This record gives sequence, structure tokens and C-alpha cells, in this order.
Amino acid sequence: MMDLLPVLLVNGIVFGAIYGINAVGLGIVYNTTGIINFAQGEFVMLGGMTTAYFYGEAGFPLALAIVGGVAVTVLVGLLAERLVIRPLWRRGAKDWTYVFMLFAVATVVPNIVMLGIGRDPLTFPAFGGLPSVQMGSVTLSSQAVWVLVVTVLVVIALQGFFGRTMLGKAMKATAINRRVAAWLGINVEKMVAMSFGLAALLGAIGGVVFTPLISTQFDTGLSMTLNGFAAAIIGGMGNIRGAIVGGLVIGILQSLSTAFISSVYGDAVTYAVLFVLLVIWPAGIFRPLIELQHEEI
Repeated sequence: MMDLLPVLLVNGIVFGAIYGINAVGLGIVYNTTGIINFAQGEFVMLGGMTTAYFYGEAGFPLALAIVGGVAVTVLVGLLAERLVIRPLWRRGAKDWTYVFMLFAVATVVPNIVMLGIGRDPLTFPAFGGLPSVQMGSVTLSSQAVWVLVVTVLVVIALQGFFGRTMLGKAMKATAINRRVAAWLGINVEKMVAMSFGLAALLGAIGGVVFTPLISTQFDTGLSMTLNGFAAAIIGGMGNIRGAIVGGLVIGILQSLSTAFISSVYGDAVTYAVLFVLLVIWPAGIFRPLIELQHEEI
């Protein structure tokens, strides 16, 4: 069994990278709105399923299918904000109302996908263009390399966006204090919409790079949401680098517990370890982004 350890670690890292991207999306919405987006995993599912549909059923070239899948997912994210979140936001709804409505979105979206696309698992070819990597006794496939490369690029791009662009800084200001941001002339509603659009984009990217590895289907979103949420908490909610680290922790724990204990108890072991980690670091391994921003002020 120990001979499998390198393979298990690599698999955990690849899966964890997707959980990390999803956790970043959760953190962006949380930072801007204070809302936990429990529909985040549906963006991952939707990105993979719509891309597979465009490629397999509509006959689009793979590149065009990917663009179409990502565009549809971002549109759904923006519609969710416009139709569900904004009316509640304007009425000053309680936090639990947002939670309920986002759970409703997370229920409706997969059912629409099931009716419109189907119940069967779907996939599409690996991207190619990157070589496989030999790591000792483990061979990292070209698509797995894509997952890791895209994860690194996402982190770099988001760090640059929030640290160097006026739009990113406006979103950070909204995260710190929405009322003061509005006084400064920042369109808070636009920032909220952008946070959902950006979260949907990240989810779609995760779904697109991950689907060629294991396929996807209409009901995979809940698992992605829960694992992304756990990763975000471990890393420090809203901390981009922390989200990736949290995702890697969850991915490796799941891979090891499934192999060495049982696939039946894999999630139980993972969340037991999560409990222990949060007892040690209640705010997560890294400090939440908003706390750090307050200190900078």
C-alpha cells in the first residue's frame, strides 16, 4: 500500500487544486458581500457539462465549446445575482435569507441541466499542448499538468487584479466597508454583480480543466461546494493563497483516507481532520483577507 503513496499524493494535489479554485470563488463573493455562495459548486458542474454538450452534441470545436461553456456559466452567475441576490440586497434581507435562496439556486440549476442536457456523465478530450511529467514512479498526465498550470495562473492573475487594478481595489474597498465605498462613489451593486460573475468564471474554469480527467454530471455540484467551502475555511475565508492551500489539504486528505481507510469513511475522516485544524487555527491557516485589509487601513 505504501507503494501507492506517491500516486495518492499526486492525485490529491490535482483534485485539491480544483477545490482551491472553487474556494477562491467562494471567498471572492464572501469578501464583497458577506454571503456564503452555496451554489458555487454548480458553476464547476455547469462549466464542465455545457462544454461537453457543446462539444459532443452541438459539434463545436473544442476551443469554441470551452468558450461557450465558460460564457454560459458566467451568464448564469450574473443572472443569479440579478434575479436572486440584488432584490434581497435592496430590501436589507437577513443573512439566512441569502443562504436559503442560494440553496434554491443550487437545487434548480442541476435539475435544469439534467432536463436540458441529460443525466449521464459527460466528458471531452484532454487539451493537449503540454507534455506529461514524470515524477519518480508517477506520471502526471498532460491534463493534470493543465490543472496545476491553470491554478497557478489563476492565483497570479487574481493577485494582480486585486492589487494593481482600480476595479480590483474597488472590490476590495467594498469588502471592507460597503457604506464607505458607496460614499466614495463606488457602485456597490456593480461590485456585487462582478463578484458573482468572477466566482462563476473561476468555477467554470475549474470545471473545464477538470472534466477531461474524470467526467462530470448534473449532480456533482454539491460535492464541489462542500469541498470548496472546507478549503476556504481551512485557508482563511477570502484569502486567495490560503484557499489554494486549503484545497490541497482537502484533496490530499481525501485521497489518503480513501486508500488507507475506506472510500465509505473518506469524507468523515477529512472533516474530522478539518475539525482538529480549526480547533488549532479557528480563523484558518492564513488570516482572512478582510482582517488583513482592516489592518492595512
